[in-house]
Amino acid sequence: MVAMKNPRKRSKFHGGFTLVELIIVLSLLTIVGLIAIPSYQRMSINGNLKSAARDLASDFFNLRQLSMAENRMYRIPLDIASRNYTLQQCNNTGSVCGGYSTTLTKNLTSVAADIAFDAGATTEVDFFIQPRGVVTNGIIVLRNSRGSTATINVNATGRANVQFNFL
Repeated sequence: MVAMKNPRKRSKFHGGFTLVELIIVLSLLTIVGLIAIPSYQRMSINGNLKSAARDLASDFFNLRQLSMAENRMYRIPLDIASRNYTLQQCNNTGSVCGGYSTTLTKNLTSVAADIAFDAGATTEVDFFIQPRGVVTNGIIVLRNSRGSTATINVNATGRANVQFNFL
């Protein structure tokens, strides 16, 4: 025997949410959002610093590879006041350079407006890359508006090691 539903009998529960339930959920979402926004902003500012530091470190690697492949000297001079650096190649091949021409200028403010070179901690502002891959030793420090730093340690073999100190 199959039981038939009584069409006159209604269920106590209806589908949907009450206005009070919606207000409570929206209030909780607002509170969670207000807590999460400052954390996201810090993460975004520090992420921009990571991006700028890794970009500079990769430029050392790429120019070292080009230098050895083309038997040509390259140079990366830092302009601390203008917050930019240029990638320059020697006009002739070999280990003696008669002059440099700029291939690309990169500005730190293109990544984020608050990133700058730390003039007090940066030890070298003119890096030379020899055709054998030997690079000028030095330390470059980038700083953002939160006070976080990225220290790029360039050694003679052309490796650029990046260390971050986030605040």
